[in-house]
Amino acid sequence: MYRYELHLHTSETSACGHVPAVEQIRTYHRLGYDGVCVTDHLHNVYLKTLGADDWRACMDAYLTGYRLAKAEGERLGMDVILGAELRFPENNSDYLVYGIDEQWLYGHPWITSLDHKAFFDRFGDEVLIIHAHPYRNCDLVFWDSVHGMEIANANPRHDSRNELALAYYRAHPGMYATAGSDAHRIGDEGRAALLSKTRIPDSYRLKEVITARDYRLACEPFANIILESEAIRNV
Repeated sequence: MYRYELHLHTSETSACGHVPAVEQIRTYHRLGYDGVCVTDHLHNVYLKTLGADDWRACMDAYLTGYRLAKAEGERLGMDVILGAELRFPENNSDYLVYGIDEQWLYGHPWITSLDHKAFFDRFGDEVLIIHAHPYRNCDLVFWDSVHGMEIANANPRHDSRNELALAYYRAHPGMYATAGSDAHRIGDEGRAALLSKTRIPDSYRLKEVITARDYRLACEPFANIILESEAIRNV
């Protein structure tokens, strides 16, 4: 089985990230991962820090961490996948987006100014939208605007209330489930993984694997029990 991290941040792009992209990749390589998905934060607060009103310039800056990670991944033979963690102006919820590439980001300016429902209505047929740590910041989760949820977020500094996400998923198995380390600092890495029978070279293939439910999940907070994507009740 090939092992992938689905939720990772770089210090070059995410203000809350404390580990440079190259170091993140080297650490995951030492841990035996075959690849990672870089999901740096993308929201209006971040864009304001760039002081630019040119979307292309903003995306050049945003992609810095991913591109550094990608180059190191190519050197080490690891798959480095582009994702994003979006936040919209109307709430504090975060959304992991898979099934994108650099040109997709360049081609959709100011998507962070939409609300979550408008984003889903516009792009839900193109991309995979996963509610990140859905119960961490609130009790109200917008299930009509996502394809699935992160049922296990392994960040050690937050109470993500994973048990609530897992319970909801068990009651609504039509949704997709993911798990992620949500790695920001040294020590966060390698606490969760998606396990795939095939390599996942890019974000489009990642979307295909998840929507085909052809994977398993592993997450340290669940004592490394493997979460079967189609038999989660066995956890």
